[in-house]
Order: sequence, then structure tokens, then C-alpha cells
Amino acid sequence: MWYNNENKIPKENTKVIYGEEKITELILKVLDNTNVRWDNCSNSEGLIFMMGSEQLKKELKNAFARGVKIRCISEITKHNINYCKELMNIAEMRHLDSAKGWNTVNEVEYISIAHLQDAKTVSYIIYSDMQEIVEQQQLVFDGFWDRAITAEKRIREIEEGYEKIETIILDDREKIYGKLESLAETSDELLICSDIGRLQMTHTSLFAIYQKIMDKYDKGYHEGIRWITSINSKEDVETVKLFMDMGIKIRHIKNLPIINYLINNKIFFSNTYENDMTREKELPRHILSINDPSYVNHYKIIFEDSWKNGIDAIDVIEDIERGVDSESIDIISRSNNVRNLYIDLLRSAKKEIMLIFPTSNAFLRQHKIGVTATLLESATKNYISVRVLMPKNEFVIQSIDLLKKEKKYVINNNNKFEIRHIDQLSDTKATILIIDKKVSLVMELKDDTKDTFYDAIGLSTYSNSKAGVLSYVSVFVNLWKQTELSQELEKANEQLKISETLQNDFIRIAAHELKNPIQPILGLSGLLMSKLEKEKELYNIAKIINKNAKKLIKLTNDVLDIAKIETRSLTLNKETVDLRLLLIDNINEYKNPLMTDTDLQSKYIFSNNKGKEPINIAKLMFCESQKKEENKNDDNNELLLAEVDKSLLSQIIFNLLDNAYKFTDEHDTISITLEKGSIKDKRFAIVNIKDTGKGIDSEIMPRLFTKFATKSYNGTGLGLFICKNIIEAHGGRIWAENNKDGKGATFSFSLPLINDKNHGQIF
Repeated sequence: MWYNNENKIPKENTKVIYGEEKITELILKVLDNTNVRWDNCSNSEGLIFMMGSEQLKKELKNAFARGVKIRCISEITKHNINYCKELMNIAEMRHLDSAKGWNTVNEVEYISIAHLQDAKTVSYIIYSDMQEIVEQQQLVFDGFWDRAITAEKRIREIEEGYEKIETIILDDREKIYGKLESLAETSDELLICSDIGRLQMTHTSLFAIYQKIMDKYDKGYHEGIRWITSINSKEDVETVKLFMDMGIKIRHIKNLPIINYLINNKIFFSNTYENDMTREKELPRHILSINDPSYVNHYKIIFEDSWKNGIDAIDVIEDIERGVDSESIDIISRSNNVRNLYIDLLRSAKKEIMLIFPTSNAFLRQHKIGVTATLLESATKNYISVRVLMPKNEFVIQSIDLLKKEKKYVINNNNKFEIRHIDQLSDTKATILIIDKKVSLVMELKDDTKDTFYDAIGLSTYSNSKAGVLSYVSVFVNLWKQTELSQELEKANEQLKISETLQNDFIRIAAHELKNPIQPILGLSGLLMSKLEKEKELYNIAKIINKNAKKLIKLTNDVLDIAKIETRSLTLNKETVDLRLLLIDNINEYKNPLMTDTDLQSKYIFSNNKGKEPINIAKLMFCESQKKEENKNDDNNELLLAEVDKSLLSQIIFNLLDNAYKFTDEHDTISITLEKGSIKDKRFAIVNIKDTGKGIDSEIMPRLFTKFATKSYNGTGLGLFICKNIIEAHGGRIWAENNKDGKGATFSFSLPLINDKNHGQIF
């Protein structure tokens, strides 16, 4: 039993009670226990359940007499309005659409009938006195109470025949079917505007309803159905004929509205198109229902205007069946309408199909709806020339190759299926189809990121206008010719690359082979010179041989360096060095051969401190050492460390000294300075080689660091080009300028210092 021997309701308990007698006993007991409030929420049958039971009605009146506050929420209808009025004498009433079940909560208990469909039959009831459940149900009731309208207002609506204006979204297919089925009973006339897909869906899911309506029409009880759609193919014709045979009047228009809708004298229905083709012939999942008279009348006006401008379906069907198509341009606003037209046009080709896809995604989407298979079928079975232009995509190529391997698609000499690749079109965002140079279909690309054809396609334009179609043919032919030129250019480019490779290989091999005979010449001429020091005439001959061999090996090294630079194979063998010491070593090494000529000694001076008096190169080592002893704590003695390829950096210094030497005479000087600098916390070193010679020719200055930039009869013009590339490979920069006093020029280069945390180019 649900209660104990003392006839008390147990506390903190939740139970399900079965049997009408026990249920009635429980409800009366809970009502008798109520001292403060009795809140009840029920469906339309709940009012009948309470006020139709004399026992329950009597107990409610007793509770009211004890001062209990009674509040009731219910769905008030024509069927329970009298019970509602009676209950309003002892309770505060409110109306709520679609209220469910029968639920009551007082200050300590909660009872519920989950499914109350018939007030006379109640099979079980749920009881709970758990505090958490009671509090939760009280909150639920208060939420419903705030949303509900007063009973007085709802009763006035019912009694005065006023129908509440509401907008409802039906999202249950059973309810949608029931709502549409009620049209057969309540409508005087149905006006429908939809795409052909909705017509096909109606035939599959709702044909019986429309047959019932047309039966009433035949008997004179209904004004019938008028339907507006767009008829574009033979498949559409078959569907339309089925409805015309029932007596439904159908007209064709080119540009359908963006929504499908149905209206009668009181209500407007609409649903958006579901793009998934597998659902095309199923009942929609969502329907919008509006009974606002102004909205209904507005769409009636739209419908009548479209109907007046439409073409009788019989005339359209006759043209399609006879294959007669007058010259026209049609705008198709719905992507689902254009799909069947697209495939039908491909299948209708007699000689030639031209097709342009603006993107790879456009091809993949249309591949899914059967376009590729239709193209292959046209080429292999009907021997139609198929030419396709599209951006290159490996997945696309693989997909087509897989299809071609199928036995039913055999490409041979009797048929032609050719794809050529173009750049992705940025301006022309449309798929362009041309059939036999007589018909065109242009489908605008609305959103290339979408996965389905229906989501991606916007407006489409169908045309059999000769001028319009031939303009698209011209676009296609021009693009096709461009692909031929592009293929020729690609071949020429490949040949050029091969030629460049052969040339670079030849240069490397030739330079390497040149070195082989030069080395023995240098070695043996040097040995001969050492043995002929007393034989002056023979010594000079050997000296000339040695000097020219050195020039030849320098040229060979330059050619090798150029080859490495051009082929991007120049590698740096970096190590950490003190730039000051490296510079001094290189100057001394360069100086020694020159010191045999006393006239040249005065040309070379060096300073390792910007702003200090330059030092004669002959006394460099002595003076440098002396300064270090005198300035042990001077910042100028700081190590200037850099990561460099010592061999290549020495080559740069020698090249720049050689360059200065060529353009100075015995009265000129060459000075070298080493500076420190920084830009945005990046520290670097700058080497300046300044001479007082002839300066840089104004004609040479703009192309100074390019190949073969020289006006000298004794040089190739490769040295500065090599210097520039080596310095830049180190992350530095090289530059040159004529001196401001008009005497000579200064060549400078920078290198990043590694005691800076930020590596990389510093200018």
C-alpha cells in the first residue's frame, strides 16, 4: 500500500499508483493535506477530469473554503469552456496552447498523470513528496504560468469567433501530414507554387490527399487546385501529366520564387527546399504555418500575378515533346531546378559538348551528381566530341582515369574525350556548358566552399540565342588555344632548363679540366724561376709564364664560383673568427708579393679604429701590436667575432684590393678601416677599402655588381658580382661610391656579429 496503518502518507517517497479507485483516493488525500496552494497544469481533458468528478469538485470547493489558493493552467477549447467557467468561481485560470498531461503540486507533494487522453480512463498516477521534486515542479508551473494568457481573454476569443493569429513551425512529419490532410476538409481552393521537386514529392507522399480534394471538386464541393511550377525536361513532363489527369490546373513560369508555398482562404504554408537529393520525394521535415489574413492575402496577390503571366502547361509540354524550342533566354533561380536541365542538355548533344569548370571544387561537386559519367557516356557511346577546360587537380585526374578504366567507357579513335587545364578563374565564377554550338547553360558559382551542387550554385542562365551562345563558344575556343600555347611554352621552358643544366655542367667540367694543366704550369714555372735567378732573361720569361698562369687559374676559379652561384650550389664552411685579425692576416698576405717593388710600398695603409690616423701597411704589424699594449682596456681591443667562410671572405678582400690596385698609381694610396655599428639592437662590422685613384666610371656605376661590368682591358667583370653573392650569403651587404672629394672610390661591405643574439641580414 502507498500509506501506512495510521493512514498517513509516507514521507520522502516516490511511487506509481495503479487502479482508478486508488488514484481517486490519492488525489483526494493530497487535496485534503493542502493548506496553502494547489497549482494544477493540464491539457484540455484535465479540466473535464477535475470538474467532471463530483468527489474531486467537492474537495476543491472545500479547499477553497479553507483559504487554499487554487491556480489552474489548461488548454481552453470549445469542448471544455463550460468546465473552465465553473472552475473560475473558485480558482484563478489561465490558458496555454498545447499544455500536456495533468500535473498538480502543493506545498509538500506532487502528483502527475503523464498521459491524459480521456478524462474517464486514468490507468496510473505518479506520486512524490521528495522535497527536491516538489520544488522543481513548482518552478516548472511558475514558468508556464508566466507564459500563459488569462482565461477571460481565451474565452472571449472562442465565443466571439476570433481566431488567434499565430506563426507555427511544424517539425513532425505526422503533424505535417495531418495538417495538410485537414485541407481536404476545410479549404475552398488550394493555390500552390513550387519547384518540380515538390510536385514529385506530392505524387509520392500526398497524392491521396490531392485526389480526395479533386473528388470534392468533381462533385462541386470545392473550387479545385491551381499549381504553378517550372517545366524543363521530359522527366518533368511525365510528373505534370499525372496531376493534369486528376484535373489540377498547372502553369509554367521561367523564374520561380525562392520559396515553395501553399495557400487557401485562411492559411499560408511554406517550406525551404532540402538540398539532399535523397529527400527530394519525401515529405518536408519543417513547414511554416501562418494564419495572418494580411500575409495570406499578400501571397494570394503574388500567386494571381504569377498565374496571369504563366504559360499553360499543355503548351509547354507540346513544345518539349516535339523538340521545338523558340529562341529565348531563361533565368533559373533555384539550383534544384537546373540539375535535371543540366543532365538533360548533356544527353541531348548530337555532335559536340564544350564545358568550362571555374574551379576544381566545381568539377568535384558536379562529378557527384553524375556529370562525368554522362560526359564519358556521350563520348564513348554516341561518339560526341567532348572538350573540358578546368584547373589542374590530381584527385580530379585520378577520378576520371578510374572511370575511363570501366569497361562501358572505352575511349578509342572513333570518339574523343579531352581535358585541358587552365588557371583557376578569378573573374569568371561560373560553370559554362555549350551544346552543339546551339545552346548554352551558365551556372553561377555562389559559394565554392560548399560540398553539394545545390548549395554552391546561384542563378543559372539558359539560352538558345545564337548571338549569346556563339559568344560563349568564342570564349571557350580562345581558352582552348591558350592551353595549346601554354603547353608549347612549358615544352620550351623544359628545353631551356635542360640547356641551362647542360651549360652549367659544361662550365663546371671545363673549369675543372682547365685547372689540371694550369697547376703543373704554375708549379714548374715557379721552380724554374728559383733556378734561373741569375739568368735574368730566362728568369723574366719564366716569370711571365707564372704570372699568366696565375691569371688563368683566377679566371678558372671565377668561372667555377659563377657556376655555383647560378646553380645555387654555393656552400659556406663557416667558422668563428675575429674579423680584425682575419683582415690583418689577409692584408699582410696580399702585401708581401708587392713589397718586392719599393715604389708600391707607400700605397697601402690600414686603420682598425675609425677616425684614427691610418698606418702605413709596411709597419702594420708593429703599430697594431704597440697600440694593443698601450690600450689594454680600450673598447677597440674587443674581439669582433663573426661566423664566416674564411676562404671566401679572403677571396673578397683580395678582389677588392686588386680592384683598388688596378685604378691607382704610385702617387695614390689605399686605406682600409674596420668599423662597428648597430641598427635596432643588431650589431655588425663594416669593412671600408678606400683609394685615391680614378674612381668608378659613371656608366659602370648602375650595374657595378652585375656580371661583366667592366671597362678595363685586364678584367672579366666577374669579381664584384662574386663578392656581392658571397657577402649576401653571409647575411651582409656590399656597396660602393665615389669619394666626395672627387679622388678615388670606397668599397664597403657589412657582416653580422655573432655576439648579437639576433642573426641574419642587418640591412
